[in-house]
Amino acid sequence: MINEGRRLGLADDRAALLRALSAYARGVADAPMVCKWGTLAEPVVRQAHHEQESQIHPHPRIKCGAGSDPLPSRERGINAELSGALTFVASTGAVDRHGDTVAPEGWRLDAYRENPVLLWAHDYRRPAIGRAQSVWRDGGALLARLEFAPTEFAREVEGLYRQGYQQGVSVGFRPLRFEERRDARTGAFLGIRFLEQELLEISAVPVPANQGALLARRADVATEVVGLLRGLRG
Repeated sequence: MINEGRRLGLADDRAALLRALSAYARGVADAPMVCKWGTLAEPVVRQAHHEQESQIHPHPRIKCGAGSDPLPSRERGINAELSGALTFVASTGAVDRHGDTVAPEGWRLDAYRENPVLLWAHDYRRPAIGRAQSVWRDGGALLARLEFAPTEFAREVEGLYRQGYQQGVSVGFRPLRFEERRDARTGAFLGIRFLEQELLEISAVPVPANQGALLARRADVATEVVGLLRGLRG
């Protein structure tokens, strides 16, 4: 059964984002923060959303046994090691669940590299649960090598990824250039095409807006090595 209140809440968030982007395009407001998960816009909307969520669904205290492993070894990828950073596809250029696209070549990463935070569900009020060892563009994707903090909650979240219970991540960014996506035949509004954007943070989330923003698999080994070398050279 669909949670009607939550569905309407996301619609309100979407409307707030479109209003904020319109104001920014007219030069009467700063660029909003965009999260490719709940797609929240203005900080007041973000705060109200998370206060409501924290009251209804407090952060769970999940106990992940160090010896348990529900995934067969053949199904685990390069991230099956028991320690160390994990590699994620943070974003791709595909049309996401909001009907938007984020251009891979449009990422501006300098500011994020100075403050490479990993958050939980775009909650800016909680301390970071980790950091990015490296982040880089590769073809049609933005990739990141993420390390979890040595705190209880961060370790719980890390355990969800390592044991296969959670796969997704989401990006929070400041849009710099964008345009509408419209149907070529009818002119109907389809979504937003983000052309240039400043990465602010990466968040661990249960369900990302971008279907491809997931824990990397074995096929990404070569890509990861290339990215790490680029990071060392940078």
